[in-house]
Amino acid sequence: MTKTLYFLRHATADVIRPNQLDIDRCLVEKGRLQARRVAAFMQRHNLSVQQVLSSPYPRAMQTAAIVCKEAGFTGASEQAWLALDTPTAVALAELSRQLPELAEHILLVGHEPDFSALISRLLKVDTAILNVRKASLSCISLRANCQQAQLQWSVPARFM
Repeated sequence: MTKTLYFLRHATADVIRPNQLDIDRCLVEKGRLQARRVAAFMQRHNLSVQQVLSSPYPRAMQTAAIVCKEAGFTGASEQAWLALDTPTAVALAELSRQLPELAEHILLVGHEPDFSALISRLLKVDTAILNVRKASLSCISLRANCQQAQLQWSVPARFM
């Protein structure tokens, strides 16, 4: 069975301030607009998802919440393995473990450089071959429990 994974990097967040933890960063207005643009793009192209998985970081959860609300998707579930700086091998193992129970079309919301590394690993490439920009959406088709992946497309927010 083929699964379609949509990788959405979180939208633009505030710049880290002194005494602020990176994990606490939230979306700025530009980021909220980007997330709405992603949702509109997904609707325009009839890209529906049955499941949304997100990093627990606020900027990722906020991006996911806006996209879900605007595009009419069910709410996102937080996944620790999508948190920033999760080793690629750990993320890949968790994705492989969950894949049989996941829906056919899944939206993953997370971070860089994690997504470029995970996408590259799925495509059987050792180095990052994709620069996943903020609020960009990349589509991967996946077969045979993460053994056969194919990049379908990748669109930066500014072209949505």
